[in-house]
Amino acid sequence: MTPSAPAGAVRFLVVGSPRSGTTLVQRLACEIPGVAMPPETHFFTRFAVGLLTRHRFPLSGPELTAVVATFAAADAAHGLDVDVEAVVADLGGACGGPLELFTALVRQLAGPADVLGEKTPGHLVWWRPLSQAAPWMRFVVVVRDPRAVVGSSLEMPWSHDPTLPAWGDRMHLVFAALWSFFQGQVPLMQSRLGPDRCLVLRYEDVVVAPDATRARLAAFLGRPVGREPTPAPAGIVLPWESWKAGALGPVGEDRVTAWHEQLAPDRAAEIAALCRTGMRRFGYGDGLPSSTEAAVRLARLGPLPLLGLARYGRGRRLHLKTVNGYSL
Repeated sequence: MTPSAPAGAVRFLVVGSPRSGTTLVQRLACEIPGVAMPPETHFFTRFAVGLLTRHRFPLSGPELTAVVATFAAADAAHGLDVDVEAVVADLGGACGGPLELFTALVRQLAGPADVLGEKTPGHLVWWRPLSQAAPWMRFVVVVRDPRAVVGSSLEMPWSHDPTLPAWGDRMHLVFAALWSFFQGQVPLMQSRLGPDRCLVLRYEDVVVAPDATRARLAAFLGRPVGREPTPAPAGIVLPWESWKAGALGPVGEDRVTAWHEQLAPDRAAEIAALCRTGMRRFGYGDGLPSSTEAAVRLARLGPLPLLGLARYGRGRRLHLKTVNGYSL
């Protein structure tokens, strides 16, 4: 049985690979009466490692104020209305660990609510230390056809993120490898956390039945659905995040097949070869190659791309090992 959350705690996270539909699920969650979520904080993905490297907890006094101010001024927090003094006051002037600081930030950014949540896709990587530090924490994991994820990712302004390998016209392979890395964590989460703490939603099912998805989210969070959805605040998407704006509008099933226009057939086939295991696990059978077909397709990439993908995968696994060693 999942323990009750302390008053004011963040009770759930919406996570998944980038461009998997997490913003749409965030919107549906915020349409449940009593549920509130801020815009993406990127707290663990872009801030926590540096915080744990440079500081020893507990924090208090000027050091705590400086840490909160550093977060507020960081590129990852661009557009967030962080009130440094309010966060420090919420903490009572002392902070025992990163999770406590994250919680105070979410409270300040989301405002008062019966159920607080947060959505940053990459927080999926932190599920082990987060679930251990907060045994009440629930995770909503969004999965999507990797060809759709990659097609959308290639059109994003952050597709040239310096943390990603610069692969030119083969960038689709890197995004496919990233999808496989993220989705490889999902069955582990399901096994370790169980259905009470881990809800997996396929994006394709969400867009077909948003009302049913909202009802599933409400049941998962222990909330009444309500006769009419509560309008989600437009502020969950920041003004500069133009690529997310569509998630606040009408939900169209055309989004499911958009990748056919975004990807050339050869690229789509290469993505399917790289992501075959995850596609089969989550029911993406259309265009799924056999094991032999996948091996042939990957062999055609050549040794250098395969070596580069292996190196990228090792780097991701090393980062995951580092994250799993943190105590929050």
